[in-house]
Amino acid sequence: MKKKFLFFILWMTGYALEAQPVLEHIYSESVNICRLESVGEVYYSMDVMNHQCHIYRMDHTLYKSVAIPIPEGYYHSDVQFVSESLFNEDPLIELVYSYTRYVPTETSYYYTYETKVVNEHGTVLLTVPGAGYTNVIEVPGQGKKFLVYEYNYSVIPYRTYTHVFSLPETDTTETGAPDQVSTLEVPRYPFPNPADHQVHIPVMLPEGIQSGTLELFDLNGKMVMSHPVTGSTGNLVLPTHQLVPGTYIYQVDLGHMRLPSKKIVIR
Repeated sequence: MKKKFLFFILWMTGYALEAQPVLEHIYSESVNICRLESVGEVYYSMDVMNHQCHIYRMDHTLYKSVAIPIPEGYYHSDVQFVSESLFNEDPLIELVYSYTRYVPTETSYYYTYETKVVNEHGTVLLTVPGAGYTNVIEVPGQGKKFLVYEYNYSVIPYRTYTHVFSLPETDTTETGAPDQVSTLEVPRYPFPNPADHQVHIPVMLPEGIQSGTLELFDLNGKMVMSHPVTGSTGNLVLPTHQLVPGTYIYQVDLGHMRLPSKKIVIR
C-alpha cells in the first residue's frame, strides 16, 4: 500500500512539473501578437529607443522592422493593428502608432497626442492630430469601422472627438481576417497599460443598461476611485497622478450586477 501511495505521489509530481509554463524567450520591449496574411501569427514590439516596430516570427527571429518616427519632444505611447490588408489592398505591412507630449502650464500640466497610420516603407497613410487611442470594430452589414479618439486636455472640461473611418472591404475567405479586428461582442482593454499619467478605459455597457459606476480598487480591496459611466461614455480617461504606483483592479458596478474585472498597472 505504501509503495502504491509513493508511486501516486511521484506520478502527480511529475505531471505537475510537465504542466508548468515553459519560458521560450525574453524580449527587451513590450510585445504583442497578431496575424499577417502572408506569414501567419507574428510578435510585434514597440522599440521606443530606436523609433521602430519590430516584427518577429513565432520562432522569435526578426521578420521586419518598420520605422515609426516621432517629432522632437514627443514619446511613443502605443503600436496597434499591424496588418497587411486592414487599411488597403496592397501587400505591404501597415500599422497604427501614437505618441504623446507633456505640456506644462502655469498651474498644472496636460498631454497632447498624435496618431498615424504608416506602411513598412514609411509612407504616411493617415495623420490625426490630438488622437491618442484607436479601435477597429466590425459592424454586421456595415463592414469595418476605424474609430480614432482625439482628446483636447488644454481646456476644462476636456473635449473628446471621435473620427470614424470606413475601412476597405477585403476578401478574407482563405487567410482569415486580422485577429486584432474586434466585433461588437469582443471586450476591449485599457490603454496604455502600464500607465504613467493617465489611462484610457473603454466602457461598453450591456444592451439595455444606461448607466453604472466604474470602481477602482487596490490589491488590498480598498476602493481608491469611482466614476459614473453611461452607455455613451465609450472611452473613460482617468488621471493617475494621485495614485500610488502599483497594480489595481477595476470593474463596472451596474447595481444588480458587476461586469468582469480587469487589471491596470500604474508606474
